[in-house]
Amino acid sequence: MRPDLSIIIPTFNEEENIQDTIQKISHTLRLTTIPFEILVVDDNSTDKTQQIVIDLIARRYPVVLVTRAKDPGLSQSVMEGINKAGGSVVVVTDADLSHDITLIPTMYKEIKTNNTDIVIGSRYMPGGGIEDWPLKRHLISFGATTLSRVLFPQTTDPVSGFFAIKRDLVFHTVSIRPRGYKILLEFLGKCHWHTFKEMSYTFQNRKHGNSKLKSSTILDFVKQLVAISLYPGRAQDEIHKIICFGTVGITGIAVNMITLAILKDYLPLLGASFLAIELSIISNFILNDGWTFKENNTGTWLRRMFSYNGVAVGGMIINMVTLAILTLFGVWYILANLLGIVLGFAWNFLGNRKLTWKV
Repeated sequence: MRPDLSIIIPTFNEEENIQDTIQKISHTLRLTTIPFEILVVDDNSTDKTQQIVIDLIARRYPVVLVTRAKDPGLSQSVMEGINKAGGSVVVVTDADLSHDITLIPTMYKEIKTNNTDIVIGSRYMPGGGIEDWPLKRHLISFGATTLSRVLFPQTTDPVSGFFAIKRDLVFHTVSIRPRGYKILLEFLGKCHWHTFKEMSYTFQNRKHGNSKLKSSTILDFVKQLVAISLYPGRAQDEIHKIICFGTVGITGIAVNMITLAILKDYLPLLGASFLAIELSIISNFILNDGWTFKENNTGTWLRRMFSYNGVAVGGMIINMVTLAILTLFGVWYILANLLGIVLGFAWNFLGNRKLTWKV
């Protein structure tokens, strides 16, 4: 029977994990009536990964081995798998069982039954989580997710590595240039999707082998965000709002400085500073309410104003905490503060997109 579901597992030196992963996915799907295949797309592993897969194929597991000898990379492997997949629905998952593979049948049914375009396994929606990550990796993940959500505020985990998508959506998008680890960002930013759904799961830290996260991965991620921001797709609407939001923020700095200069001769410095900050927040709110998000004005003006104030306080806290933590890890304070400002800005934009001017 021709498979209608293709599970893509990109691998590189996963001899300690791949057999267990294939067997558990097979067992899960054999309890259903879904015709499926598993595509292991291997970046020319130097360990026994390929031989283990070949042995499983000989034991009649529904597995296809695709070996890549050049242009290594997780996203490139996923695209290679999609190109060779026989199913109308594709699920992407890791080789180390960090993802909840019991959700795969539900993801498939969501697409087939409700005609959903993309189903995302989310670590950050209610009910989701991450197990046993060190603080540094939590910070990297939080930063990447926050920055990505600026472009896609509808989602809670746009950098998830666990998702399902209609194969035709990818095939009809000729501009995908995969790099790095976050192939879902490419699909969200460039595919012509209309509906999506997120399903919560708890990310399990790998029990065997090493994470493939490198410094170059972060650089690839930044390049990818920039490329998607410039692409004339869904993210462009958010980029326009971000530019407006940032412009308003610059006017807020001017209001703050002018107010402080006027009030410092009449009030104690801290009191003058507090009023200057609050006046700049109110000024920013009025401009954003009437310009940046004018088509999203729901609820009362007073509710939106109090909501904006609350989000702004959260942005200040994130800025300060980021500065403190990064300098503790030896990051230059100027760079640490800049990153804090960026994350604080992302928080303010996202928070107001979700709470003040709802998506």
